[in-house]
Amino acid sequence: MKLFYGLVRGIFKGYFQLFHRHRIYGLEHFIEGRGIIAPNHTSFLDPPIICLSWPEEIAFLARKSLFDKFILGSLISRLNAYPVSGTQQDLASIKLICQLLGKNQKVVIFPEGIRSADGEITVVKSGIGMLALRCQSPVIPTYIAGSYAIWNRHRRFPKIWGKTACVFGSPIYIMQFSHLDKKAAKEAIAMHVKEAIVALKVWYEHGAQGLPP
Repeated sequence: MKLFYGLVRGIFKGYFQLFHRHRIYGLEHFIEGRGIIAPNHTSFLDPPIICLSWPEEIAFLARKSLFDKFILGSLISRLNAYPVSGTQQDLASIKLICQLLGKNQKVVIFPEGIRSADGEITVVKSGIGMLALRCQSPVIPTYIAGSYAIWNRHRRFPKIWGKTACVFGSPIYIMQFSHLDKKAAKEAIAMHVKEAIVALKVWYEHGAQGLPP
């Protein structure tokens, strides 16, 4: 882990443990090599929560306009953020994601596309299935709890106190869908990812007992 990334990750970890009693579950599902980490998305806090929760360096995608701001652009670049100008369907973005995965990195993709307006898990787009198939990568469904209450899209500033958690689920491997044609496989993977995130939410809200599904 690079020194700067590790330092910032340590700061995030200390902050979230002190102010938000952050808990991490499901690291038993850790896999080596490439992987798409697919969390629900409700808050500006979701990227740092994933950063401090996963034990490896991970890569993020960010709007290209953020890199136009000198200090912010330099900071997020050093934290493995890469600029994209389009959506997951944009060819340049797809190529970039596949290049990162080809280097056996973990890449965070929010499968809902945008932050939820009400904190609930919304529609998971088929783009996550397309990326998994095209890049030949497993998907790690992930549930982030508590970040919406602290800093959602309706709040200008975050709350100081709260409780957060990050739950990693069983990896979804694309060979499970090899019997389907490409279009059906994309849709089936997306549906499976949503079902897995919902199952992690239910597991957490019912006491987080045993191994996350």
